[in-house]
Amino acid sequence: MKENLPPSCHRVAFTTGRPGAFRGLGFWAATALLAAMLGLTAWLGHAQKPSRPTKPKLAVAIKPQHVADALRAQITAEREVYAQVILQRLQDQEKLLKASVRWEEDKALPAPCQMLRLAAEAVGAKGVEFSYTLRSLTPVSPRNAVETDVEKKGLEFVTSRPDLSYTAEELLGGRWYFTAVYPDVAVHQSCVTCHNQLKASETKPFKLGDVMGGLVIRIALEL
Repeated sequence: MKENLPPSCHRVAFTTGRPGAFRGLGFWAATALLAAMLGLTAWLGHAQKPSRPTKPKLAVAIKPQHVADALRAQITAEREVYAQVILQRLQDQEKLLKASVRWEEDKALPAPCQMLRLAAEAVGAKGVEFSYTLRSLTPVSPRNAVETDVEKKGLEFVTSRPDLSYTAEELLGGRWYFTAVYPDVAVHQSCVTCHNQLKASETKPFKLGDVMGGLVIRIALEL
């Protein structure tokens, strides 16, 4: 005899009577659980992995002035080492050789200013975008005479303020350059003796530590 049940009971009996219903529900539940476990594992691995430190931002961008100051430090250091180590030993102490402005003819050592010029010419031959030279308001050699208005103003400034440098931008040959002028100080007695023996320096004898001219460094602003 067929039992009459409320419609809701029939619906429950019909649902629970399908054998694949719970199996389908178990598959999706297991899939969701597996995905959650995999996501948790990946998150834990990422959290435990040390992060790469970020590159700090420079507080100040590198400017032509910084490059010129660095070049000046290198140039003057090499010149001082040559004067104090090579000249002082071979010329002053052991009396083996002497420095001369005509070092090739006299078979002598180049003067410190000539070593600087030789190095500057070697650097210029490599095609770099900077140059340096010695300039003077009272040069002992025509090649060291002032050539531009910036050089003249710079030499006048560093002569009166040897603790500072003079900088400006100038247009030369259709290109703009950053020009820095630094005081050229007598670092060795041979510098003083050489300059004082030449006619251009007779009216103003130099001594150690005096400003004899200027070191001019130019850096191209247009490549």
